[in-house]
Amino acid sequence: MKRWESPLSALLLLVCTASPSMAQEFRTFRSATGQEIQAKFEGMTGDLVKLKRSDGKVFELPKDKLSAADQAFVTEAAATAGNAAGSLNTAAGHEIVTSESFATRKAEDMAKGMKLKPESQSKYGRSWRLYAAFVKDYQLFGTMPYSVALYSNEEGNVTSVSVVYANKGDFGSTAGFGKDHFKAGTSATAASLAEAMKMDEESVSKALTSVLGAPKEQRFGEGKTRRTIRRWDWNGHSFLLSNEEGEYVGLSIVSTETADAGGKSLRMKDEDLKKRLVDSVKKDPNGDVYITEIPMVDQGPKGYCVPATFERAMRTMGMDADMYLLAMVGQSNAGGGTVVQYLLDGIRSQVYTKGRRPKDEDVKALRIRDVKRYIDLGIPVMWTMCSMDAYNEQADKNTAKRGSVTDWTAYATEIATDAASFAGKTKPEDNRHICMIIGYNEKTNELAVSDSWGQRFELRWVPLQVADWANAGHFFMILP
Repeated sequence: MKRWESPLSALLLLVCTASPSMAQEFRTFRSATGQEIQAKFEGMTGDLVKLKRSDGKVFELPKDKLSAADQAFVTEAAATAGNAAGSLNTAAGHEIVTSESFATRKAEDMAKGMKLKPESQSKYGRSWRLYAAFVKDYQLFGTMPYSVALYSNEEGNVTSVSVVYANKGDFGSTAGFGKDHFKAGTSATAASLAEAMKMDEESVSKALTSVLGAPKEQRFGEGKTRRTIRRWDWNGHSFLLSNEEGEYVGLSIVSTETADAGGKSLRMKDEDLKKRLVDSVKKDPNGDVYITEIPMVDQGPKGYCVPATFERAMRTMGMDADMYLLAMVGQSNAGGGTVVQYLLDGIRSQVYTKGRRPKDEDVKALRIRDVKRYIDLGIPVMWTMCSMDAYNEQADKNTAKRGSVTDWTAYATEIATDAASFAGKTKPEDNRHICMIIGYNEKTNELAVSDSWGQRFELRWVPLQVADWANAGHFFMILP
């Protein structure tokens, strides 16, 4: 954001080219000396006024630089927005909005207001998430959500909020977090899920309507995630409520510009993406080569490893994604369990639309050279495997040990001896899982893996022989 300290005459006077509904939100502001600019009022912080031109540029200026009429206008507009914000926050049960427009909201402030926990941080954005069933009395718009996730861009502004209420993954799930999600199961029935979804939808709709009036219907999303939603608008925010039968009830909060565009996101230029990917590859003196800046998604207490891992891969490639929508596309079972090929087929057109391409490979035996060609380009490899206790114990042990290594040659010998015990083990069949291979070390003969279980599992190192023992035979990539 730029501070608008120069005279208004130093700014381009732009003709508003927005749609008629948007054009009504723009007005001609005048300075105290009579200079003009066409802009939209975005809120006030103290005596600093935020204005946005029709080209999207946001400026700040002291209120007293405006004409007396415009000072009165912004003062009244800020007061009105503040009163409406209070009503919305009361309906939500949390400080979900301020008098600021959605596009200028700082994500960290919004996350604090909603009591969300940090999930992921990279140079290109952050995310926060809360599994509210494990927080006493947490409600949002009159009922308990199962997952609340908030995403930001690299400037730290909110890009979207995804709230998921009753859904086939979490509702009735008897699974645990992380490695314990393999104990997945559900106590839900189709009837009990349908009843819970109906109650949640009615609660959220009633809360929003009580403040914002009746919603309008529209189609929203891309490819197989396109769906019918009910929409309420306020101060640059769009609240989008959907009920996908047998799947989930979800509330998305996005900018009105995103809602007007039907959820279609911009395609990142190929050269920009490729540079970002290569720049994310880190090479350490000990021979470690691994990808940084991969967003984390915590799948939570359910068997959503496939949708969560695909969300991470898609976001790495500059594409918006949501594991709950991907679970619907991939026909995930209640409580979890997804056929990867279903999901891959379901997102294929969306991936192609963004100039990317999906690829899958059969992998009978793991070799570093087979992942190296992708890792060196910054492309994470989604890998099917069996996440057995013996595998995880070795991964945790090796990763912890690495923190105190001074002799990497001796370390390589030591872990090779430990890994040799896996040579005679019967290949596992249980705990089918998908995670990412995000790095390698040819000197120590290790792979770097990343599970969608939260920050603690973002980077673990596994001897190649142990990984090959757990290998279930498939690679999946999204290529630039």
